[in-house]
Amino acid sequence: MARSFGKYWRYRDLVRNLVVKDLKVRYQGAALGFMWSLGNPLSLIILYDIVFTHIFRSDLKNYVLYLVVGVLHYNLFSMTITQSCESLTGSAGLLQKIYFPRILIPTASLIFNLVLWVVAIIVLVILYPILGGVYYWGLLLYPLALMLYIAFIWGIVLTFSVLNVEYRDLKHFVEIAMMFLFWLTPIVYDPTTLHPDAQDIISANPLTQFFDIFHAILYLGQMPRWQSVTIALVWTGASLSVGMIIFQRKARHLVEDL
Repeated sequence: MARSFGKYWRYRDLVRNLVVKDLKVRYQGAALGFMWSLGNPLSLIILYDIVFTHIFRSDLKNYVLYLVVGVLHYNLFSMTITQSCESLTGSAGLLQKIYFPRILIPTASLIFNLVLWVVAIIVLVILYPILGGVYYWGLLLYPLALMLYIAFIWGIVLTFSVLNVEYRDLKHFVEIAMMFLFWLTPIVYDPTTLHPDAQDIISANPLTQFFDIFHAILYLGQMPRWQSVTIALVWTGASLSVGMIIFQRKARHLVEDL
């Protein structure tokens, strides 16, 4: 394990350069630059707050905080998974010219989205008490929950990035799936208010367990349920295992397929 990590660590400058390059390309010529990373999540939060607070009223206390926690974390998942599909195909020229561990390309894509997402989290930290959040010792568990979530996402990133090389329509299916998955995840509603059959469907969504943890820590101000933590651990282990296996098998013929 340590030897494998050391092999990848030698290419840290390459990963950093890939992330910096993507940041420069994305916001080149934009007056607000990096701050545009807040545009999409803030717009969604304002829209859903208007709809579910003033049109279809939600009974949830501090609903905006509940909404912000859900939208921000789903946005990280959606952006990262969608963009990862083209991470390898978009770097075909680099991959064909020099050799380095192929896994670094989708990993750099994940780090790039994390860098953008950090801005939104900083804003959440500033507005947290205003939105009704309470500072307590349980918030120290949030970094651990976030690391688990990122590991889960990384496994999917590895899978989709390498599969999209062979199946170029995958990206379009993923974009459509993200729209459906949003409403199957407890972001704008409390799942306990749904019909039992609907609750069963929502519970089958892996993201539900992670969002139950995030809402418990950041919204309810309490320890997450051990059932949610256990299931999230299982999903993360499965995601990483499948991602690593598929990526290693497909990466052998990656340059030829590109």
